[in-house]
Amino acid sequence: MRVYFLDFKKIRRCLAFAPVLAAVGLVFAGLMLAGDVRPVSSVKPKPHAIYKVKTDRKVAALTFDISWGTKVPGPVMDTLKKYNVKSTFFLSGPWAAKYPEFPRRLVKEGHEIASHGNRHIDLDRESRETVRDEIMAAHRSIKEVTGVEPNLIRTPNGAFNDMVLEVADQLGYRVIQWSADSLDWKKPGVDSIVQRVMDKVHPGAIILMHASDTCLQTPEALPRVIEGLKARGYELVTVSKLLEEGPGVVD
Repeated sequence: MRVYFLDFKKIRRCLAFAPVLAAVGLVFAGLMLAGDVRPVSSVKPKPHAIYKVKTDRKVAALTFDISWGTKVPGPVMDTLKKYNVKSTFFLSGPWAAKYPEFPRRLVKEGHEIASHGNRHIDLDRESRETVRDEIMAAHRSIKEVTGVEPNLIRTPNGAFNDMVLEVADQLGYRVIQWSADSLDWKKPGVDSIVQRVMDKVHPGAIILMHASDTCLQTPEALPRVIEGLKARGYELVTVSKLLEEGPGVVD
């Protein structure tokens, strides 16, 4: 049979700390209930595409995709310069490499450089490895031409799924969509392009237009779009500037 001896000195020392520990526990519990202390979570938020920014201020981002040609980009940039508007341009890697003078002008004139991917394919139909390769191929081309490392991407055709979002996030990119589509690529007529933008715009809007040669009506519509938005009190900024106004949210 074992005999155990109690050390009353140690027991008294432990009991002496008990009120202190209890008091700390009560204070912490009170702070939790008051909302001043929140549990630390190690779960990273799931990546999501950004369609607009949550804000009540009349501010919007005018954005342009470019994948083909040399006829439209220059006139679009001329108009933006005339009205002192800075926009975000989503450039395809092959286009940037083939016509470096345009991306370099965009940088020089203070526009934001973003990626429109490499090949114009639907990334949500591709493998994870292919998605990574496509994003990085465009990244390298754009960086080589402009010296800029883009961190925003509008996937070709706006196609994505959870896997594409995850890969983009891992590569340091945010996927940018739109909440106001001009449909200029359909060539519906200048009046229609202008009217659609004016009908769809809202505080925090991301406006989709194109500066590829498939959108020959865009240069004529753009001055009226800018004038119309400014007449309504809108400030036009880049996507990154827009994201400073509030959180990027889904449509």
